[in-house]
Amino acid sequence: MNVRLSDCKIGEQIEISKIEDGAIATKLIEMGLTEKLITQIVLVAPLGDPIAIDINGFILSIRKSEANHVIVKKIKS
Repeated sequence: MNVRLSDCKIGEQIEISKIEDGAIATKLIEMGLTEKLITQIVLVAPLGDPIAIDINGFILSIRKSEANHVIVKKIKS
């Protein structure tokens, strides 16, 4: 099931399916967020912004507005 990264909860494992919007996509790819990447949600701030994900031991924090452009597939553990 595909959902937006901004809708994921702490602890969920996900696989990046698609990054929408060219300008933001370039920025996110440069930070290591690439399609087919399997990662986990580490932290979601109390008001939902920012969202932190683990990229091979590196914690990447992105805004909810940026996470809204990332389509992910939840992985069943």
